[in-house]
Amino acid sequence: VIMSGVTQELKLWSNKYEREAYDTQADLFALIKAVDRLEKAYVRDAISAKEYESNCFNLLAKFKTLQSTMRDTVPDVQQFMASYNMDCPAAVNRLLVSGMPATVEHGPTREGTNGTVVVAETVQHFITTMDSLNLKMVAMDQIYPLLNDLTQSLHK
Repeated sequence: VIMSGVTQELKLWSNKYEREAYDTQADLFALIKAVDRLEKAYVRDAISAKEYESNCFNLLAKFKTLQSTMRDTVPDVQQFMASYNMDCPAAVNRLLVSGMPATVEHGPTREGTNGTVVVAETVQHFITTMDSLNLKMVAMDQIYPLLNDLTQSLHK
């Protein structure tokens, strides 16, 4: 803020908790914008499907982590977006509706895919996931890769 020729620093927070809240909201804002830009780049063929998918999974994981830590400060992401005039329909769809990259949701375009092979792969991933659960492997880092593989095979 400039007051009569003197520059004065403007602080948005008065303690470390308020500063952390602003930082976290800034992270959420940036993440939503990044997903929206990523979706537009993929639709315009500015990036490859492989590059899109890896970046999208990364951003989705960060969003889910951030969302779980912000439940008290930002209970509704769409309301947050409205309050900051964020017009990001592609990000809303990816983050809040589908929750997975478009390449997984719609399946890759492969000609000549054998349906029997896809069913066999899906059954294999399902059995592996069920066996892991029966062995009491319930930690997120143990189960998530198996569920991710199962979900991807279901969408082929």
